[in-house]
Amino acid sequence: MKPWTAPQQAQPWVSALTRWATNSPVAATGLALVLVALVATLDHATGYELRFAMLYLIPIALATWAGGLRAGVAIVVLSSFFWLVSFGSSHPYSGDFFFYWEGVVMVVVYIAFVLLLARLRVALTRADERFVRVLEELHAAVYVADQDSGRILYANRSLARMIDAEPGALSADELGKRFGLGEANAGSTPGEDKESSTAQIVAREVRDPISGRWYLVQVVPIPWKSSRRVSVQVITDISEKKRAKALKQQHQDMLHQTARLAALAEIASSLAHEVNQPLMAIASYNDACLRMLAAPGIEKKELVTALKRSREQALRAGKIISRVRDFIRSRRPSPTHFDINALIRESLELLETQLEDNAVTAELSLSEAPLMTHADRTLLLQVIVNLLQNAIDAMEETEPSCRQLEVSSTEAADGAIVVSVSDQGVGIPEEIAVRLYTPLFTTKSHGLGLGLSICRSVVEAHGGRIWHSADPVSGCTFHFTLPPEID
Repeated sequence: MKPWTAPQQAQPWVSALTRWATNSPVAATGLALVLVALVATLDHATGYELRFAMLYLIPIALATWAGGLRAGVAIVVLSSFFWLVSFGSSHPYSGDFFFYWEGVVMVVVYIAFVLLLARLRVALTRADERFVRVLEELHAAVYVADQDSGRILYANRSLARMIDAEPGALSADELGKRFGLGEANAGSTPGEDKESSTAQIVAREVRDPISGRWYLVQVVPIPWKSSRRVSVQVITDISEKKRAKALKQQHQDMLHQTARLAALAEIASSLAHEVNQPLMAIASYNDACLRMLAAPGIEKKELVTALKRSREQALRAGKIISRVRDFIRSRRPSPTHFDINALIRESLELLETQLEDNAVTAELSLSEAPLMTHADRTLLLQVIVNLLQNAIDAMEETEPSCRQLEVSSTEAADGAIVVSVSDQGVGIPEEIAVRLYTPLFTTKSHGLGLGLSICRSVVEAHGGRIWHSADPVSGCTFHFTLPPEID
């Protein structure tokens, strides 16, 4: 995997020359020697009249950039030797002191130039190494893509581990299709300003169709001193985060289920305790009546009294049951004005995790115009969630490719709102259908038998009705209606 270096802010030929010298140090050093010999030849041929010695800086810079400090100093020594040989016998100075003084100044300048250039090269190399090291140590996959050619200019090791292959085996377009980057890559246009510092980061959560893991994909264009469109893609694995979110939702569902079970247990315990006393009293009065009837002399007055008291205890038991029932049904609607289509979408968002875990595809067929109603939003949300949950559960035995859930809403001829939830499950047998809305009746091993009963109570409390129908091929459809306006 070749390290990627940032584009140099210089002329194109300078950038090309420095890249060539970095990648081919032996060839660059050889070229520097040739240039030194060429400059020395020109100096000797012209008798130092044109002073080509300043051109020694070119091979010195080339050798220093290609081979470092030692190579640069070696070219300085060689250049100084050639200068001394070619100019020593023909210098125009009145004394040798000035000749040697020029030589010393030239060597000092060359050495200072070599030291500065070598230090710059080391600093740039270390900066690139630190930059690449940071990218290589990231857990997120990072790669730089050329959008025009489709080539991957750089990719860190995390990307290789993520796709279980060398990044060079895939093109940027193939990675974009796999991780849903097509729209993001197409977001920039050829005419946009590539030096703009206000590039927008495009981020989305996608699911890898090959590994099944979830990733957060971020795409941002980066400045590049060329005509190419280049962008950085950062792919972060968020599968554990998604799993934690799903577990949190499951825990919340368990807490709600536990709360419902605790409430039912409390009601059942209260009901048993309250009803037990009148039942025991009825049994005692019945025993007394039987004893009096078996006795030789029947006291009619006492028998009537016992039967009256037994009747009073029976009525008392009935009142206790009625009071508990009123307590359970004490939740009265709190109507608000809202769009039923928005409530359907919210219900699907609440069950997004269950839909994904059960590989169920949800399709919406909602009316184009808003369907406004005046009803208790919380209660109707529970109705739709219960119907959707029942549809998901009904498709447990269905092939994953056929698990399709459809939710539709429309306005009937009389102005009523009709909401339908269809599944591709096994359907509902006729012998079960007659008891489907009966409280405490369930076909689920983990169910309480209250879902559809509560749905019917809520819908009827709002002036609507609920029913179901079998689909022609497979599955079942539940419908419920709501008046458009309820005062």
